Amino acid sequence: MNALRDSVKSLAQFLRHHGRGDRSDALALRPGRDGATIPGREQLIRRILGTIHNNSILLLGDSGIGKTSVLLELRDGLGMVESPSHVFFPVYIDMRHVPERQLFAAVADAILRQLTQPSGRRRVMGTAPGRTGYDHRDLARDVRGVIRALGRTSRKQIRLVLLVDGIDEINTYDPRTAQKVRSLFMAGFSENLVMVASAIEIDRRWEQEGSPWYNFFEEIRLHAIDGGDETLPEVRDTMTRDE
Repeated sequence: MNALRDSVKSLAQFLRHHGRGDRSDALALRPGRDGATIPGREQLIRRILGTIHNNSILLLGDSGIGKTSVLLELRDGLGMVESPSHVFFPVYIDMRHVPERQLFAAVADAILRQLTQPSGRRRVMGTAPGRTGYDHRDLARDVRGVIRALGRTSRKQIRLVLLVDGIDEINTYDPRTAQKVRSLFMAGFSENLVMVASAIEIDRRWEQEGSPWYNFFEEIRLHAIDGGDETLPEVRDTMTRDE
């Protein structure tokens, strides 16, 4: 319990330093570093903001279409979203070229680096992520601890948003690993954990009932922007995730 209290204090100090706290009742994303969101992507960002309260999202598009830029925009802005009910904690995870055996440790490491101060990292996570044999059960336990710690910093609903770049890398993994990834979202985290992922394409077998990602994502296909604001993205409702 003392270790958890220490981690809560560490997280609270970090969040106060970065200006997170209760805000007005409007739902909006702060401007980007240059004073605006990504040119032509305003509708997409608004759609994502309106969806991540309940559903995970999969952004599909060719290489170079801007998927990574959207995820980084969300990472930089979600912490400043003004919501009457939620406070968002984004974590960017680059899945490209992550070896299967290091998957869960890589996710844990990203959460550590982006949500805690160095002095509080080992106290928040029960097991050092770099340890051999760190698996999905270790990650589930440690994410639960992080969510509890974050919950002490706000009266609003905590929403940990995993921004996963290149999730199609999992297509090359053992299918059981993908099942373990999905199990993390079914381990009592439905109110606190959501994913916005990007991919060039997904394995269409995911759409079959019983596959790891069946009925999990709301799928949005990105298209090249040709001046002005983008056309509203194509949305596949068949992939909407039920909570």
